[in-house]
Amino acid sequence: MKVTFILPAIGRKKGEKYLKSWLMEPLTIAVMNTLLPEDVEREFYDDRIESINYDTDTDLVLITVETYTAKRAYHIAKEFRSRGKKVVLGGYHVTLMPDEAAGHCDAIMINNCGDNMRELIGDLKDGCLKERYAGTPCIDYKMADRSIYADKQKKYLPVSLVETGRGCYHNCEFCSIAKYYGSRYIHREVKDIIAEMKACRHKLFFLVDDSIFSDKAFARELFIEIKKLKVTWTTQITLDIARDDETLKLMRDSGCSMVLIGFESINQDNLKQMNKEWTQRLGERDDLIERIHAAGISIYASFVFGFDEDNEESFRRTLEFTRKHEFFVIAFNHLLTFPNTDIYNGFKEEGRLICDKWWLQEGYTFGTISFVPRQVTAEELRALCRKYKKKFFKFGSIIKRGIVCFKRTKNPLINFAYWFINILFHFEVDKRIGIPVGENLDGEPVSG
Repeated sequence: MKVTFILPAIGRKKGEKYLKSWLMEPLTIAVMNTLLPEDVEREFYDDRIESINYDTDTDLVLITVETYTAKRAYHIAKEFRSRGKKVVLGGYHVTLMPDEAAGHCDAIMINNCGDNMRELIGDLKDGCLKERYAGTPCIDYKMADRSIYADKQKKYLPVSLVETGRGCYHNCEFCSIAKYYGSRYIHREVKDIIAEMKACRHKLFFLVDDSIFSDKAFARELFIEIKKLKVTWTTQITLDIARDDETLKLMRDSGCSMVLIGFESINQDNLKQMNKEWTQRLGERDDLIERIHAAGISIYASFVFGFDEDNEESFRRTLEFTRKHEFFVIAFNHLLTFPNTDIYNGFKEEGRLICDKWWLQEGYTFGTISFVPRQVTAEELRALCRKYKKKFFKFGSIIKRGIVCFKRTKNPLINFAYWFINILFHFEVDKRIGIPVGENLDGEPVSG
């Protein structure tokens, strides 16, 4: 029996390369690969970097679907099914929109795949494929099997992704992860994480976790063990870690040189709207940021615009905030209404959705606003995101922050990463805008 894995691409402009910053290794595929029974033959097509062979001789096509790739995933499924192949769709979008996804395939997998992967393969062998395989939120594998894309590794960014945990105990209104895991957190065994890190090709790691500090005891044990590896790593955290000097020191000593923090907004009313006002109770935000910086850890600061109190003054104030703290890098993103989240359902009830299913809308492009903001128009919001990203990623700003980064940490890997990422983002601000979602992907890809 043979299984074909597909990772759909978001889209690209005609004649242009797929965005370099979107070419992280496909960890999801490696995790699914390790869950397959050993006697199953397997292959993988990465839609971002290669053409898909729709005529491949296979018994089952497994496609992982995110909201941004749903349109493309459904097209790929249609091509395979028209050739008589069985297609199964899974992933976060399928779990959030199971009925929609079911209309485009032979079966769906919702929640995390674990034992239901073996059940699926068993049913396929017996010729009795069910329409739905419902797993539970879990993270029960030992080690991701990257062998399935070993021949493609040079195409990806030189960063090893290792998953440590899933979920988060917070319940931010716009977050699909909170919806998916019911504001709960689960994690892998520390010994399995360490074994996988030892086996990885690149020694700069991104620990894939929505909130690694959700379980303090686990986090501390993990940091102690990572220190023995003498590697450099980054992850995503919430700002409250800065209140714990002991854990912050453990992070730094274990090789953590940069963290991603979702500030989302510096406006208290916006934070209340997104159910993230708990960040205001942490104490002085500026002090917590400086504690992280003083520990020698840089910050990738992420902000979301489009909440009810946002206008151009919000962008100006946020830009001043980022310049004050000289962040490693930032993201100024517009609010994205992921399906079945509280923010999506609220906008729908208020009649503020421009399109119910923006992810399937014909002509939808990356950066298009899918709802009606309160204080600016949708087009103004899109233009403001671009304008203030450009301001942050000006060469003068990059040079100034680069000097600060060097003073914070002498780690040559992180300093190299700083210049690589900031210069890449400088040129990608305009390249991202207007990418047609789900389009210009069939045919020979433009190599990069």
